[in-house]
Amino acid sequence: MRPFVLGNYMNAHFMSVDRLPDSGESLVAKRVFREHGGKGLNLGLGLHRLGANVDMLLAVGADDAGEAVRRALVAEGMRDELFLTLGDASGFGVGFIASDGGNFLAVHLGANALLGAQHVERAAAQLARADWLLAHFELPDTVIRHAFRLARCYGIPTYLNPSPWRAIDRELLTMTDVLVVNSQEAALLFDLPDAVRWPRAEWSARLSALAERIGWRGRVLAVTLAADGSVALDAAGRMAAAAPFAIEQVDATGAGDAFGCGLVDALSRGEALSAALRFGNACGAHVAARAGIFAHLPRKAELADLLGRAKPAGPD
Repeated sequence: MRPFVLGNYMNAHFMSVDRLPDSGESLVAKRVFREHGGKGLNLGLGLHRLGANVDMLLAVGADDAGEAVRRALVAEGMRDELFLTLGDASGFGVGFIASDGGNFLAVHLGANALLGAQHVERAAAQLARADWLLAHFELPDTVIRHAFRLARCYGIPTYLNPSPWRAIDRELLTMTDVLVVNSQEAALLFDLPDAVRWPRAEWSARLSALAERIGWRGRVLAVTLAADGSVALDAAGRMAAAAPFAIEQVDATGAGDAFGCGLVDALSRGEALSAALRFGNACGAHVAARAGIFAHLPRKAELADLLGRAKPAGPD
């Protein structure tokens, strides 16, 4: 597998708190830590650790954080030919992590906002030889749209995680083969506020009709449901679902990115959609059971215990 990832980098800072703050409230943090982050970085590194031969377009600033993440990724064995230094400041993020594993995040794009369609065009040779293109919404729309247009020309399947959420325009939706949203994003996508609380069975019963309503014509539309597993609709209108794995959640940050890596890896291996969801769930659970993301995006050998269980928690 040779994916092309529209990467991004966030110099991520996290504070552990007893609970997430209300508006205007100040809390005392019990722990502070930082790490290399960003949804695009997670996708690229996560796929690399699952064995993919990744090309990642990544913008960092001319600062210590940018140099540090470049060294860290090269040490992981990733190629840095598409790592660009744009502007003075790398992306910066702050997150609150509650004791129950819930989280709240805010990001400033920094160098990521300086990445443009011209940089994608210069990487067209690498994109042309890819077998997947993966993107997220921590990058400007112009970058994603240009890359997806090239992917369509080259016949490359596309993956999109529209997070942090903003409305997906019609052109981008029609160029997306695999769309992954969490329950909050799905509620916004379908304009159904109450859907954020739906159980997996409700999503399984209603996703097909909702997809038709927005004109979805892609290969896979998946909804991740945290502690309730995941569901997905395939191009033929068939539903698939996978139950969650029983873990003690420590930090849900990055679990959705890990899920996406697992889903794409399994689909690229020809796995059935239900099996691909289960593998994605295992990748997400592995991350959610640990503090931090960069150090814990899993390798396949590290998933053996979860995947070896006779049945994940709860009914399929």
